[in-house]
Amino acid sequence: MIDTLIICLLIMSLIGLITVFQEYIVVKDVVKQFFSLTALFFGFFLVKNIICHTSLQSLKGFFFSIVLVNTLASVLYILDQGLHITLYKVAEDAYQQEIFQGEVITRVFWFMPVLWFFSIAYLIVFREGKLLLSLGMLVINFLAIFVSYTRSFLGIALLLILLYGILNSLKKGSMSVLVKNVSVITVTGVILFFAVSRLLPNKLNYFEDRIVNLKEDPTDENSNTLLIRFNRTNEIFHRMGDEKRFTGTGPVTEIQYHGAEDINDTTADMVWTGVVFRWGYIGLAFFILLYLISAFKAFNMFLKNTGILSQFGLLLFLVVLSQMMESFTSWTFLNPGHFALGLWYFAVLSALTGFSNEYTLEFEKTSHG
Repeated sequence: MIDTLIICLLIMSLIGLITVFQEYIVVKDVVKQFFSLTALFFGFFLVKNIICHTSLQSLKGFFFSIVLVNTLASVLYILDQGLHITLYKVAEDAYQQEIFQGEVITRVFWFMPVLWFFSIAYLIVFREGKLLLSLGMLVINFLAIFVSYTRSFLGIALLLILLYGILNSLKKGSMSVLVKNVSVITVTGVILFFAVSRLLPNKLNYFEDRIVNLKEDPTDENSNTLLIRFNRTNEIFHRMGDEKRFTGTGPVTEIQYHGAEDINDTTADMVWTGVVFRWGYIGLAFFILLYLISAFKAFNMFLKNTGILSQFGLLLFLVVLSQMMESFTSWTFLNPGHFALGLWYFAVLSALTGFSNEYTLEFEKTSHG
């Protein structure tokens, strides 16, 4: 079913390309834009094919290497963004600067690690035999999220850990495990909070101030709340016109559609803006189904299997869930620099579903034999 939805979106992209050629006389850069967008779907099948020829243990090791790289990137991000030790050469306007309680607070996203939620999910699901290492890497990723001062990111990270504790306990069917997991999470959270309050008091106060401002005035443009994001998205939908809302504008550029470049800025705050702009409400429905069906399949894999396959199911369930939540505050799979790997977690899940079916069939044969 996941593959079918990807194929449907690819077909919609082809129809969009044909429509653009029919409607516009000047079609410069349209084909280039088409291949950029469809890299999402071609990349999906490429990643799936690779995973299908990879053992589960090798995949686990590969994922751990990705987490190591993301953790190293988090260390560098903490040094530059949190401690103001300049490591990267970027344009001065890339940094958002603000004076808070006598300290310069900067916010920059150009070199921000992109796999925080995957790393956190991996470190809490696969931690056997390396508890201290996993805990240390987990703290580093959390601290990096903290110095990004992104409210939604911190909330998603905390929710992933809480969900892991609950779901893992429910599968084991032990209330004592649930109490233990929740207690460990709570105590660890309290310790980290007090450590940050002592080491980085001004930064913690700044983060708290951003949360307070969110409650006091959700319409403040500077706060960039979910309400503001929806208002901006609604303006773009209104500008598109009724005839384009259902099928989208296709692979148009600024040359064919005035204001197409502005879509990137709005999509960077909420991916669904770009989805409706390119594929319309029909495409939006396909993407929503993709997330819902994938979440169900990953959760089902977690419940119905044991060992490493069950762990992969829980990992992917947490990743899909995190991306569903992040999609309202970021451009996730429509980040122009990551099109080819934008849907990688769906590809991994689609491949592992085949592993799951084979494992279940073999288990049933062994049981009946």
